[in-house]
Amino acid sequence: MASERHGKHNTTTISFRVNSYEKASIEERVKASGMKKQDYIVRSCIYNHVCVVGKKENIEILRSEMREMNLVLEDVARDLKSEKPVISEEGLDSMTERYLAFLDAALWMMKGSSYLWEEKKDEREGK
Repeated sequence: MASERHGKHNTTTISFRVNSYEKASIEERVKASGMKKQDYIVRSCIYNHVCVVGKKENIEILRSEMREMNLVLEDVARDLKSEKPVISEEGLDSMTERYLAFLDAALWMMKGSSYLWEEKKDEREGK
């Protein structure tokens, strides 16, 4: 586990290549988890499951990202509605990729905590 690795020099390196969307997606999930990237990837690979702890800091990170995304999207919408948009197609693609990765991570985290708001089925009634 991560605590067993703390303070030890690891001699083995595992590396892999990802495309830009996968990288952004991993980074957003790491941010949402509140873990170090190494701990997140190790737990994700070994246990194939990562538990997200809903700490105030994690929620604040998501709120901050959503606030920034809202402002940028408002600017982009205003720009695209103008007669001569300034944003390039490459810039729009890059922004779309980053925000899609963030939304995927936010939805992943919400799915993991959906038990907090989903109605429980009464097993006695066979529902």
